[in-house]
Amino acid sequence: MANILIMGCGDLGTAVGQQLAAAGHRVWGLRRQAERIPSPIRPLAGDFTRPDGLPELPAALDTVYFIATPGAFADVAYRRAYVDGLRHTLAALERGGQQPRRVVFVSSTSVYGADDGRWVDEDSITAPVRFSGQRLLQAEELLRASPFPGVVVRFGGIYGPGREYHLRKVREGVRGLHEEPVWTNRIHRDDCVGLLSHLFALDRVEPLYLGVDDEPVLRHELLAWLAQEMGLDPPGTPPMPAGEMHGKRCRNRRLHASGYRLLHPDFRHGYRALLASD
Repeated sequence: MANILIMGCGDLGTAVGQQLAAAGHRVWGLRRQAERIPSPIRPLAGDFTRPDGLPELPAALDTVYFIATPGAFADVAYRRAYVDGLRHTLAALERGGQQPRRVVFVSSTSVYGADDGRWVDEDSITAPVRFSGQRLLQAEELLRASPFPGVVVRFGGIYGPGREYHLRKVREGVRGLHEEPVWTNRIHRDDCVGLLSHLFALDRVEPLYLGVDDEPVLRHELLAWLAQEMGLDPPGTPPMPAGEMHGKRCRNRRLHASGYRLLHPDFRHGYRALLASD
């Protein structure tokens, strides 16, 4: 039985915590509204964005998950959530003399600056141009420089229950949409939870994983496919200038090499499951 702490016990953190608690581990979850944390996760009230916002942490922690959610899409919110939040968490672990087996940090594929359709993996150069990727990369570097064994998971675009942006875009009648051809990398919410739980169970882990499914897709093709599945008129298809792709395509070979098997290996499988649950 291991002692596990989830810093940022929202949707993903709660689901991971419930899985690990069901497996017989002691799991604590921290968030500002601790009363919203369901059992059997043990609630802790705290705010890791403040240097004095953390309670005394449970002793002898085996694994710590850091799963932040910024309050807004703004530089200051990302700095507080990811950079300040992780810094305060690492400092609290050091003060408490903790020696966790690993600290798992949830990051994003936005740390890559590629915007020409190229393939990227865990060894690719990171050169983010937007504040979101810059702050996440800054937090990754904090973990790498800490005394704790760190594991970074860079998730692509998460979809699933409560994360239905593209479905809403089609339902609201986005017709005649003409955006530039841009690649998007998706992962179902249940696979995010599955991968994070899987990493706890591994004896040996890599320091970095890309959390995406098997098939990048051009966004306009995703929208057109969704419209077809929903029996709606498809959004407009943009012109396809030769060689003018944008975005990036993420490889998930390391995810597969870890032994994890995707519940939803591509967007079709995942979105069909989501539509069937409506």
